[in-house]
Amino acid sequence: MMIDQKIDKQRRAVLFTLADGSEVAGEVFLRLYEAHRPGPQRVGELLNGEDGFIPVATADGMVHLNVHNIVTARTSAAVEWDNLEELGKKYAVRVTTRLGEITGEMFVNLPEENCRVSDYLSRPNRFFQVLVPDYVLYVGARFILFVRD
Repeated sequence: MMIDQKIDKQRRAVLFTLADGSEVAGEVFLRLYEAHRPGPQRVGELLNGEDGFIPVATADGMVHLNVHNIVTARTSAAVEWDNLEELGKKYAVRVTTRLGEITGEMFVNLPEENCRVSDYLSRPNRFFQVLVPDYVLYVGARFILFVRD
């Protein structure tokens, strides 16, 4: 006997840019509670999770995006940005990807002796967060050619 359990999720609008340059606009589904901190799951936590595909509700129906082909994921800073991120050291950066350049800010919240952009980028994340006016951009590590700070 299968029990039909529905886990409540929060929807978040995201614009994805894929490896071929195409874009997918839709909503992702985030957990209402995060295990490692208070509050709902963030898009970055979803992207850096273990899932290989992410379901996205689009105007044309459900699409399952291969995480390894996502170059960027853009979402509103008003709902995604946590001011606690600003406790880290702020760097103005230019991120060059296979599809172009992104200018924004990175906040590195690591121990003082390892608080450089290079230390942040050396972490095993699949995506790195860049704050751009009005939105948070998650950039796929495998598509980053270089970062200037």
